[in-house]
Amino acid sequence: MLLPTLYEADAVGGWNVGMRAASHALLDGVMLPPGPLLELGCGGGAFVLELRATRPSATVVGLDLRGEALAFAQSRSATGVWVQGDLLRLPFAGPTFALIAALDVVDQVGIDAAEALAMIHALLLPGGATLLRVSAHAWLYGPHDVAFGTGRRYGRNEFITLVRAAGLTPTRITFANSLLAPAVVTVRLLQRWGVLGFSPDLYDEGAVNRLLGVALRAEATWLRRRNLPWGTSLFVLAKREMGRR
Repeated sequence: MLLPTLYEADAVGGWNVGMRAASHALLDGVMLPPGPLLELGCGGGAFVLELRATRPSATVVGLDLRGEALAFAQSRSATGVWVQGDLLRLPFAGPTFALIAALDVVDQVGIDAAEALAMIHALLLPGGATLLRVSAHAWLYGPHDVAFGTGRRYGRNEFITLVRAAGLTPTRITFANSLLAPAVVTVRLLQRWGVLGFSPDLYDEGAVNRLLGVALRAEATWLRRRNLPWGTSLFVLAKREMGRR
């Protein structure tokens, strides 16, 4: 599994930086009730630190299952609130958070997405929001997903049905990683069919990282105003309605 390599690349990797930019674009202007913010699966903590910078009046909590991830996050900011915990057995109870970010989390191996989304709903304050990102298109599942711990990829309608079943109301639905999707799809399918071997070295290649960063930051600018109709990742911004139990 290559997840630990992401911690060190968190701050500078093209995918990491670009996808965080897309996340911030989707959260820009979103009104939240007073309360703390939570990132589930915070990894190396880069998004938590950026949330603290963009919403300085809020307490931001980073939670991860892996101790090595939290150790890395703490090395970057000893003053942060870092919690070790299992996604489906969290050390919180009742409506607590104004925002919960779960980016490439509910689609991971061993996670029941329906149960995870119900838990997110239960932890959101009325009027609170959740930003979700999952890998898109089940037919793309292959060696890349296995290496990064992805349990499954979702179709748009399939995932929105799960979000609504959990009591959450989607307010933005968009794909991402769209500009490079043709190249990504070609590589992933060739890997899936065994024509092209999977190599983790690809993710350390400087030119690939730079290209990803440029493309995803361009998409982030677009996402401040408009959605993207297709891509290899799916974002959903959803709210817990006022008064809904």
